[in-house]
Amino acid sequence: MFESLSEHYAEDLLETVLQFRSRGESYERPDDVNALLELFPLVSVRQGYILDYIQGETSSGMTLPIRPFARPDSEDGWAPIFDTSDEPGREELVEELYSYLEFQPTPNGLFEYAFFVIELWSLRASRHAAEWLESMPIFSAPRFDEILGLAKKVDDLKRPDQFCPEARCDGEGGRIRFLVHTPVGWERIYYLESMVYADGFVDQEAGEIVADLGTGQLFYVNCFRSNKVPASRATLI
Repeated sequence: MFESLSEHYAEDLLETVLQFRSRGESYERPDDVNALLELFPLVSVRQGYILDYIQGETSSGMTLPIRPFARPDSEDGWAPIFDTSDEPGREELVEELYSYLEFQPTPNGLFEYAFFVIELWSLRASRHAAEWLESMPIFSAPRFDEILGLAKKVDDLKRPDQFCPEARCDGEGGRIRFLVHTPVGWERIYYLESMVYADGFVDQEAGEIVADLGTGQLFYVNCFRSNKVPASRATLI
């Protein structure tokens, strides 16, 4: 059974994340990923390790998404040996990152972990290539109503009975769902469903649509990559 989380708790966490996004360029690698982690008090990295990442470019000069990993905090130059010819698989991601991340085994801890993973893979992404950075999680009725009030049109509205995130713990993992507004392409409000597995792997998928807001911003957006491909690379369907 899903447990409803506190709207105030979720909204406060969202505000700290939005503030971090606004000043993210002021951080150097790897201070940025570790500062992001500090925003989520119920999530941590294994003792003796810190987060780090690599980020490359295509032959045409386009900046690729970061590839985060955990490394010993005393070894500044250490990094896994990546095969850059294709996308990492689940086993690689668990070995390099997810097995080093820990979270409190509670509904709040589960929610923070899923939220953190999305933000982590969005870090340093080109805004016009990352729909997540253009989107807005919705954790309260006032934020929902504000978005509807700014919309050019609203069709097929299914107003939820509650707006707070919901979480369900299943052993060492669980499921989280919360509302998201995306203004990109087909503007809409929908439920983002996140599944957290016992090995730390996270998979996201778009769920029920609660409001159709028409045609939104049109620019290049990468297709959504769930953690199956390798992780939530910040673009949502």
